[in-house]
Amino acid sequence: MATFSTSIYQVVSTALIDLSEAQAKGKIPRNPLSETHFLAAWTTNSIKKKRFEADVVPTLQLWQRKARSLGKNANLVETFNTIKENYQHVFDQALKNKIILKDQLTALCNDLNEADWVVNTDLEVKDKLNRHSAGKSSLIICNSQFDSHFENGVLIKPISLYIRGDFAVALRSAYANTLLLHKVTDYKSKVKYHGEYIVYPHNDGEFLPELVKQS
Repeated sequence: MATFSTSIYQVVSTALIDLSEAQAKGKIPRNPLSETHFLAAWTTNSIKKKRFEADVVPTLQLWQRKARSLGKNANLVETFNTIKENYQHVFDQALKNKIILKDQLTALCNDLNEADWVVNTDLEVKDKLNRHSAGKSSLIICNSQFDSHFENGVLIKPISLYIRGDFAVALRSAYANTLLLHKVTDYKSKVKYHGEYIVYPHNDGEFLPELVKQS
């Protein structure tokens, strides 16, 4: 059974292949406006023909609206390439979802500690937690989730990461440890002044993760 991540990867990969083939045949000029028009029409056609799994349709509709409202500024080619690269980074060689190990979360915590973040995995996060970090960026993971959402060191339930401060640093570190962060909120959460981001088993959320753009 296809997962959201494998389905959306198939979408962007197919779209980029079809665009490349159309350009190779001289049907589509190599400029942002023409490429956006092609991908907007491609997306609309894919929705009408039910070309892909139902769970990716809301994302296709979002791109459709974005292309219509922003034109070439929708940057669909860049978006599709970035999505493809992010999933390729966390898939195995067969482009399938890999398991998530507790060691990967521990490595993320260690990286942020070394970057002078305040990192806590020994606090219980319930309805509301207020934790001061003296102006430093901070990461909090609920201790009960950190203990119970793994089985034999493998993530089996989604785990929440509460982040405040330089999110770009956390995102890069997560990516380096083969983790995708799915945003719930970037500010208001159970931990005061912290955003909530989820790491799903197999990096397979039901929507797109925060994307790391390759330089």
